[in-house]
Amino acid sequence: MEFRQLKTFMSIVKLGNFSQAAQYLGYTQSSVTTHIQLLEKELNTILFERFGHQLMLTTDGERLYDYAEKITKLAEDAKNEFDHFEIPKGPIMIGMPESLCVYYLTDLLQEYTLLYPDVQLKVNFGIGSDFRNLLRKNMMDLAFFHEKHSSDTDLISTFLWDEPMGMLASPDHALAAYPEVKIKDLEDQRLIFMESGTAYQTALEEGLAKAEIAPKTILEICHIQTIKQMVINNLGITVLPLAAAAEEIKTGLLVKLPWQGVELETNAYLAYHKDKWLSHGIRAFIRLVEERLLK
Repeated sequence: MEFRQLKTFMSIVKLGNFSQAAQYLGYTQSSVTTHIQLLEKELNTILFERFGHQLMLTTDGERLYDYAEKITKLAEDAKNEFDHFEIPKGPIMIGMPESLCVYYLTDLLQEYTLLYPDVQLKVNFGIGSDFRNLLRKNMMDLAFFHEKHSSDTDLISTFLWDEPMGMLASPDHALAAYPEVKIKDLEDQRLIFMESGTAYQTALEEGLAKAEIAPKTILEICHIQTIKQMVINNLGITVLPLAAAAEEIKTGLLVKLPWQGVELETNAYLAYHKDKWLSHGIRAFIRLVEERLLK
C-alpha cells in the first residue's frame, strides 16, 4: 500500500469523482483508476460502488477512509515535527477570483515566487462558495474572497480593502442615458455575470426576485475580458469590480450606470481554516500580503 494511493483515494471521496480527483492531483484519470485498483487488489475488497451517476463508498471503503485520515494526519504531523527549516518550500494552493489576481495580485505573486523559488505555488480561479468547501476539506491552503461581510466562524479572515463595484454598459445602451437606474429598469435586460455564487450577483438576483423583475436572460461567463467585450458590443450589462474595468471606463468604451438599486459594494478578504497548520511558505505569503496590500 503506497501513501500516494491513499491520497488518491481520499481525494476521490472528497471531490466526489475520479476525474476531479485526477485534475486536482495532476494525474491522468487512468492513473487514478490504477491507484484504486491496486488498493482494492491488495485489500481484496471493493472500495467504491455506483448508483446511477452517484459514486458511493462501500462499507470497506468507509473503514479504509478512517484509517487513511489517521495515516495522512500522522504523516503531516511527522513532517511538521521535523521541518525546522525557516526557508519556505513545498506546495501551496491558493484560491482567488480572477479579478483580484489580474488587477491586484500579479505583482505580488511574481515577487513571492522570486523570494521563495522552492515553493510550488498553485493558483485556482473560482468563487467563494467553492473556496470555502476546499478550505474545509483541507484541499486549499488560502483563499481570497469578494464578500460584503466575513461571517464564517470556522475561517480566519483578514479584511484587505473595500472593493467598489459598478453596473457597466456600453455608452450606446439605452440605460446609459438614464439619470438613475433602478431595479425595475432591469426588466427584460440581458445581464452578464461571472460564474454564479459571487456576493454581488447573489445580492442583485435576490433584489430582482423580491421586486418580481425578470431579466431577459442571465449569461454566466468565466472570463472577465470576454464579459467586457460583450458589454462593449452592447450585448448586455454587467456588474464588475471597478478596478477590472478602469481602463475601459477611462477610454469611454464602458460607462458606469447611476445604479440606485440593491447595494452591490463588497470587500476583499484573505482567509484560511482555523485548524490549518500554517507552514513557513503559507506564513510567508500571508506576511507579504499584509506588507504589500493591507490597507
